[in-house]
Amino acid sequence: MLRAENIYVRFGGLTAVDNVSLEIADGEIHAIIGPNGAGKSTFFNAVSGINKPSEGKIFFQGEDITGLSQHQVAEKGIGRTFQNIKLFSSMTVLENVLCGSHMNVKSTLFQDMLGTRFQQQEEKELREQCIELLKRVELYDKRNLLSKNLPYGEQRKLEIVRAMATGPKLLMLDEPAAGMNPSETEELKQFIKKINTEGLTILLIEHDVKMVMSLADTITVLDHGAKIAEGSADQVRSDPKVIEAYLGKSYRR
Repeated sequence: MLRAENIYVRFGGLTAVDNVSLEIADGEIHAIIGPNGAGKSTFFNAVSGINKPSEGKIFFQGEDITGLSQHQVAEKGIGRTFQNIKLFSSMTVLENVLCGSHMNVKSTLFQDMLGTRFQQQEEKELREQCIELLKRVELYDKRNLLSKNLPYGEQRKLEIVRAMATGPKLLMLDEPAAGMNPSETEELKQFIKKINTEGLTILLIEHDVKMVMSLADTITVLDHGAKIAEGSADQVRSDPKVIEAYLGKSYRR
């Protein structure tokens, strides 16, 4: 589904991503791990259109998307969340999800201003789709609450649902379990498994190693911007370079 070839991202004299290549298969959960400053989020930003790669190519379903803007990448079918929660705090839960579905609108500004039958029908259908999403993740009963009043774990889940409302084929999650307690993390893990089973390909960055090891089909490890290992959980956790750079000698499965 996604192929990155020899990606470099440089900021002045700093090379944040150093010749990284990887492939994400359709239907898999692929994780990127590594210490702070390893280049994980910078790589995410290169894929999602926030930063243009200094060198290299990115292909999505065989199409070259290198250097496209954020909204163009989203239109191709790549949705993402961020390390820090970026919900619209003064809007309701349902309104946040409706914002995510906006890019699927086909009515024109003229039709919106006139409130044509097509525009009204489209708005009704998008609303119904967003309500179904909220029902799937058990947030429907809180649809009219302001998003800022949700518990932290549910805010994280809502951000993922808003990204899902764009209709992505690939969903990129940047540290989705950050700040969660063990119970919330386990619930999130089951949620990610569920949406993956329903057909979403997942690429995630995560510092919770136990969660990653029990969730990901493939794990890529970055250190100082470069890829130092890649493979299954068993292959990665037994790799001496990964143990030295990230897991530590005291790591236990």
